[in-house]
Amino acid sequence: MKERIIYPLPQDQDIAEIEASFRIQLPDVYKEFSKHYNGCTVIDSMPLTMINKRCQIERFLGIIKNFSEHPYGVYDIGCCETSLGEQGRNFYDEDLIESELIPIAKLAWGDYLCLNFHYDRNNPSVDFLDYEESYECDPATSKIAETFQEFLSMLLSKDTK
Repeated sequence: MKERIIYPLPQDQDIAEIEASFRIQLPDVYKEFSKHYNGCTVIDSMPLTMINKRCQIERFLGIIKNFSEHPYGVYDIGCCETSLGEQGRNFYDEDLIESELIPIAKLAWGDYLCLNFHYDRNNPSVDFLDYEESYECDPATSKIAETFQEFLSMLLSKDTK
């Protein structure tokens, strides 16, 4: 498992900085996941591809210090969020100053899984973001799970449940 994770692992302060930057509060389950499995790859995302055939996870995004110099810097959550934000593909209202869709995983065809804060600022759902079909202030999303906890349970193999 060690070779599937991006080091160094983020600390509470690193997560707090991301939350302040995005002006959101990440779910506790997601924060704990990040502190243990930063930027990890997934052994089998087959359960997700049954929901949406394009949901093959390439890698979870992580908090990567000095991402511009890191070999896995393209998987930095802040870098990906900024890229989507510059294109206006991760928010519904251009007048908002906080983020609405926070990318948490990069998918095989250039799409993302995101925490969607648009409908509920306190309990974001996990949504598929169709990059090709998204436009400025008009992201094309479909819900995968109501919560990050529910999403994680979808990834557990039958053998580990």
